[in-house]
Amino acid sequence: MRRIRHFVEYLFLLLFYLLLSLFPVSWGSKINGYLCIWVFMSLSRKRKNRVKSQLCKYMNLSENESHQYAKLIYYHFGQNIAELAMIKTMLKKKKFSYPKLPNQDKKGSIYITAHFSNWEVTGIPLYLSNQKTACVYRHLNNPFIDGFVLKRRSRIYTGGCYERFNVTAMELSKLINSKINIALVCDERRFNGIEIDFLGHKAYCNTAPAVLARRTGADIYTVRADRERNSNYSFAVDKIDIGKNKDKENSTLNVTIKINNIYSNWILSNPSEWWLWGHEKWKQKNEE
Repeated sequence: MRRIRHFVEYLFLLLFYLLLSLFPVSWGSKINGYLCIWVFMSLSRKRKNRVKSQLCKYMNLSENESHQYAKLIYYHFGQNIAELAMIKTMLKKKKFSYPKLPNQDKKGSIYITAHFSNWEVTGIPLYLSNQKTACVYRHLNNPFIDGFVLKRRSRIYTGGCYERFNVTAMELSKLINSKINIALVCDERRFNGIEIDFLGHKAYCNTAPAVLARRTGADIYTVRADRERNSNYSFAVDKIDIGKNKDKENSTLNVTIKINNIYSNWILSNPSEWWLWGHEKWKQKNEE
């Protein structure tokens, strides 16, 4: 029964995608943005209230301000979905501005981002630079829709797409040592990570980039995609100073703090509507 439901959901998605593809990317992006505002603000009250409560608590916004920001968050999320679905057309017709990337002569690098702006397109500079890059992703519950999304991600990530619960640090290390970059989105809560300050409150943060860098000696770079007019993008790529701390625990802690401080600055710099606020980042273990 569940498989039938999943297939029906996939058919609806496919039909909607076919309709959306009749429009230019920028139009399709806006149409889906407004659709997501309606879906999440009207039909998904639990998600809407979660986002609004976090904005009020952690950004000190009023009820009205949090409501307006929630609409913007879901609008941008809808744009992201549409642009990923139409990624083939985007790669052919859109303009992308990005700095020169480090080469892969000796080993791959670790590129990290957050659920900020359109995280789905942050691999485009690597793709356009002809660099093999593997991404680590979380699969969707619907296997048909998961396959649809994976096919589009694979256009950018030519080094492979690895489900995060199935891939090991050792496998990722081998990829880096084989001159393949690794792309990670690592701003979600991870109870097996390190508890540090995030926007002034304690949160469990992902240590995977720091651990991989320590194991392989690879450099870590943050990538931020900034959406411009008509679904064009500019990208900011910055290297993180890892240091040469021989103490494994301190090294992991320091690098993780640096990464999350960068994420915090991204969020605060663009009054919070660009970050996807639905992850319950600050949830504690005893609240599960």
